[in-house]
Amino acid sequence: MSDRPHQNPSFSPANDVSPGFAGLEMGRGRRDADKSEDLRRVPPSNRIDRATLSRALQLVDLCVMAALVISAFMNFGAHFWPLLVFLGTAFVLFRATGVYRIRARQSAWRHLATSIISLGVAGTASILLVQFSDILLSREAALQAGVGVAAFFVIHAVYAFFIEYWASQGRLAANAVVVGATANARRLIEANTRSRVLNILGVFDDRRSRSPSALAGTPYLGSVNDLVGWPYLHEVDRIIITVTPHAVQRVQTLLSRLSALPQPVCLILDFEHFNTKNQSLKDIANSPAARLSGTSASPGWVIAKRLQDLVIGTLMFTAALPVMAVLALLIRLDSPGPILFRQKREGFNGKPIEILKFRSMRNDPLPDKGTVRQVERDDPRVTRIGRFIRRTSLDELPQLWNVLKGEMSLVGPRPHAPSMRTGGALTSSLVAEYAHRHRVKPGLTGWAQVNGSRGPLHTPEAARERIRYDVEYISRASLWFDFWIMLRTGPALLGDKINVR
Repeated sequence: MSDRPHQNPSFSPANDVSPGFAGLEMGRGRRDADKSEDLRRVPPSNRIDRATLSRALQLVDLCVMAALVISAFMNFGAHFWPLLVFLGTAFVLFRATGVYRIRARQSAWRHLATSIISLGVAGTASILLVQFSDILLSREAALQAGVGVAAFFVIHAVYAFFIEYWASQGRLAANAVVVGATANARRLIEANTRSRVLNILGVFDDRRSRSPSALAGTPYLGSVNDLVGWPYLHEVDRIIITVTPHAVQRVQTLLSRLSALPQPVCLILDFEHFNTKNQSLKDIANSPAARLSGTSASPGWVIAKRLQDLVIGTLMFTAALPVMAVLALLIRLDSPGPILFRQKREGFNGKPIEILKFRSMRNDPLPDKGTVRQVERDDPRVTRIGRFIRRTSLDELPQLWNVLKGEMSLVGPRPHAPSMRTGGALTSSLVAEYAHRHRVKPGLTGWAQVNGSRGPLHTPEAARERIRYDVEYISRASLWFDFWIMLRTGPALLGDKINVR
């Protein structure tokens, strides 16, 4: 089967520059200048998944409803049932009218107007039902409906303007890059221009001869190798391959190079029947047949895991405060230097984060530039109190703050330094699936740690074993699995007499 790209004659060649970019020179010097300029453009960060946000808003509304019901029961006794009618009708109408349907570009006034109409209908329905069933409850029903309308009007006004603000910042649209400067890519980008459900950051293609300086207004940023080393890769949520499926060998080559990245990789399988009026780029990119690598976490699991981190993390942080105060004093008395220090680590999608730790070592007098010198057995840099807190992992307690901030989770692969080496080689170069561990947030503890893979990695075999555990955790991730790992963490740490820490 030929790997020659399939061309659609009804569209312009791939290297045509869109009208808004007419006049751009196609020379290499101009292209390099454009690339340098594009590299300075910072993509929208801290995106919010719209499905997860929708579930979160519904959860907040249900909590408010529960609070109103409890209050009504305490004030009206058995006569609180009109409020139940109002709240049930309002919630059904919110869902039916699309109040919880979050769009990448959304007007606050549209959300608020729809909410007001739904609340008005729900209030009227509860009052009319009382009129026909028990007219003596009319005053109570009106009061309950009035309080409910006021409460949800305020709440949904806050929702509406926050959503509009996030939309204006591009935070409700996933960041995506396109691989393949093809006619399909041009058509997809133009289709997305209307709805803006994705922030298409740029186009990457190995074949410079066919690569434009801009495709349908989207800049060309380089080859696939440039994508792998792109400084903003950690802000990319999805990689979309627009090379025609007829080019089997080309698709296989691209997939082998991109599947090691933490981002989901999608292939547009069938674009001949794409309807730009009824479908968007996200519809196709999210279709099951298009998914080649990577998985998307369900909104319910994302919310539940974050709640787990906040609730348990807050309790642990509060309980650990006295212990951390004592440790801070001992560290200060033991050796000169700061009590806490920050370390650069790789977080979700490989995004750089700074984690907090209690200082357990003296400053390295001869640090290696650009590398991280891992601790060794009987390392002279470790202080007296440092040996104790490293052996008991108490030096990691300040990372509970990273958990509460949302940079880490209680359970997940332990965060590694970007330049960490194993046996003189970059750890990331030893295992093909290394980047897969970045598909979830790093954790305070993890499946690898409770199975004995803790501390520095000194051999390729140790690195491969840890990554195997990390990838296994991601494939099995669930709240019950997290609880099981947390329960096993204490005994695993106290019983470990082998690993250097």
